[in-house]
Amino acid sequence: MTDELQDLDNLTKHPGWQRFAEQGRKEIEARLNAALQNASNCTDDTLAINVVRQCIAVKQAVEALKVWPEQRIAALKHAEARGALTAVGFSRRGDL
Repeated sequence: MTDELQDLDNLTKHPGWQRFAEQGRKEIEARLNAALQNASNCTDDTLAINVVRQCIAVKQAVEALKVWPEQRIAALKHAEARGALTAVGFSRRGDL
């Protein structure tokens, strides 16, 4: 296991990270709901749609940041497994 893989695995299992991720989710939901409420009260439809688009864009960016460690762990594990499978020697004696 590489240092990066171990570090990211420790990060995702750490209670502090889990609290951070949960608080981030709650914060984004609250802000998105408030922005959607404000957009629904807007009389200008174009402005309301733009506000909703901005909120969704921010939500997607935060969600992408939040899932990055898990995605990177999966990529590292896949690369590690692929490397182990392709590390076969070319000797006639095998892996001796």
